[in-house]
Amino acid sequence: MKKTYVRIIPFLFLCLAACEFAGISINLGGEEAVSAMPIEAGIDSPSNNAELQTAPVEIAYHASSPEGVAAVELSIDGIVVSSIETPASEQEVVALKYVWNPADSGAHTIRVRAQSSGGAWSDYSGISITLQGTPQQGQEQPQVAQQESQVPQATHTPEPTATPEGVYIYDVKHNKNIFYYGGGGCGREITISAKVSQPEKVYAMILFTRFWDKEGEGLTKWDSGRSMPKKGEGEYSVTLFSEKIPNYNAYEFAVMHYQIKAQDKAGNILAGTDVIKEVTLQICQ
Repeated sequence: MKKTYVRIIPFLFLCLAACEFAGISINLGGEEAVSAMPIEAGIDSPSNNAELQTAPVEIAYHASSPEGVAAVELSIDGIVVSSIETPASEQEVVALKYVWNPADSGAHTIRVRAQSSGGAWSDYSGISITLQGTPQQGQEQPQVAQQESQVPQATHTPEPTATPEGVYIYDVKHNKNIFYYGGGGCGREITISAKVSQPEKVYAMILFTRFWDKEGEGLTKWDSGRSMPKKGEGEYSVTLFSEKIPNYNAYEFAVMHYQIKAQDKAGNILAGTDVIKEVTLQICQ
């Protein structure tokens, strides 16, 4: 009798690259698959298609990434109005607010995007709003109010938020009293550090800067702030490079004012330092 042989090909070898079935994934590639860590940003208020009066608009927005948020960028009608960098940040969630003083009524587009500590940018998340009525004259806020509006903070309510007992910022230091911008071999960076009591209550420390002209030409607005990376045991520190500080070359010889504020995870301001006016920034000659 002639024997018949049946050749059985194992199912596994029919998968030339990878098989996925019953929740099991088999990858026969030589390299381990790498999945990107997600980075996300969004606008919490106002709502999309909102119709508002042409008056100051409070914009609440956020960003999140499992590997940490490095930067958050807010733009209105294609123009970046706030860009907050958090170098080496380990914060997985950042909540921010910005008060916009519109100059024109009509339709406007607000967009936000964020960058993870790994360098990846999120997609833009945006809304459209319509402003009605005539813009009011002189509605720009005072310097300090403008600064506070850009600090991550809680939604404003009629009753003030109680300050947690014992939370305060101390041991504020800068490693030099003068730094430079421009050509030459002058030092272009400065490191600012501070400590905070009860660090378990603090979610972020935000540094703000502005410049006063030594020759009496004026004072710049506060920048939109940057997060100070946490070093441990309640200490935070950030190194600033002169050319990356907003308005660094507004005046040839200037005094840099800076202030630090602490916030909790909900965005409430817990503590703030006095405005420190001890550092000079000038052109390298």
